[in-house]
Amino acid sequence: MKVGFIVECGPEGAETKVIPMLAKAINAKIEPDVVPLDKKPKLKTECGKWAKKLIEGGCVKVVIIWDLLPDWGEYDGKGCRHEDRNEIFASLAEAGFKVNDKRIKFVCIEKMLESWIIADERALSHFLSTPAHKVGVKRQKSPENIPDPKAALIDLFRKSKSHFNRYVDYVHAFPIAQRAVGFGLPARLGKLETFNRFRASLA
Repeated sequence: MKVGFIVECGPEGAETKVIPMLAKAINAKIEPDVVPLDKKPKLKTECGKWAKKLIEGGCVKVVIIWDLLPDWGEYDGKGCRHEDRNEIFASLAEAGFKVNDKRIKFVCIEKMLESWIIADERALSHFLSTPAHKVGVKRQKSPENIPDPKAALIDLFRKSKSHFNRYVDYVHAFPIAQRAVGFGLPARLGKLETFNRFRASLA
């Protein structure tokens, strides 16, 4: 089953690796086709034409995924899901899609991908630890309520005194997410509303 994913990052961004890996962990039959559209303004204006190309290329559905809070600070750190969706709908309509087209799914991550990365303390501990230096990581009760989860990960990496000096999304997000999958899905990620929305979009 070929599924298209339109994501908000550069060609080598974290989402280009993490999203298809999680999708295949949810459903091994999925064949991901990922289109990275750099920053959110580009995703909102160009997602329609790319969704059309993905459908024409054989995708049975297209999942459009974006962060409520891009790390570069759009909307002064607040974000607006309603405004995002309206602009996305406009792009899709321009490409010929109807509002209720069941082939198009939407996932706005609260607040950003790092909310998912920080959700599994076991994966983080395993990633940061070495045989000589075990790193304990406290479980986050509400990862989606962390104001800036990327900053929280940067702080966690710094305080861990591990061999990693700083969290870098396009380097570290994927191996941490792999470990979370290794501990079993849905587990910690299954407690996140936006991850469950992502999982439902693949059904």
